[in-house]
Amino acid sequence: MGRITFLIVDDSPVWRRIIRKFVEEKLKGIVVAEASDGLEAINLYNKLKPNVVTMDIEMPKLDGIRAMEEILRHDKNAKIIVISSKGEEDTVRKALLKGAKDFIVKDLETEKWLKRFENVIKNDETKNSKNTFFDNIRRYIDRFKRR
Repeated sequence: MGRITFLIVDDSPVWRRIIRKFVEEKLKGIVVAEASDGLEAINLYNKLKPNVVTMDIEMPKLDGIRAMEEILRHDKNAKIIVISSKGEEDTVRKALLKGAKDFIVKDLETEKWLKRFENVIKNDETKNSKNTFFDNIRRYIDRFKRR
């Protein structure tokens, strides 16, 4: 995997550090910037055009869903992975419907994150985005059924 650039968006400095460490050590990525709210995320995305954005949902000034919508309005190819403690089915569904490439519930088991990040970064050319979206929805529905 080449040197992929990342924008980390989370209002928690602790989680920004955790995600940064994961990106730099596990993915060998480059964190070009960090944002602590949705407005800052939009501005930094438009200025820096990172390959991947990690986006929290609950943040001050502008939440992650609305920030994601704005980023995708300007760049429909933006790769946004939501990383949030809000893992309820409705929240996951809303994030995926609004354009997130994946949804990861915040936990400290970052080893499980690796494959999911790699899948988004790889952007498998053999699948179109519509199929990937429905695959993600099916996977999350199956996960919630097992609870």
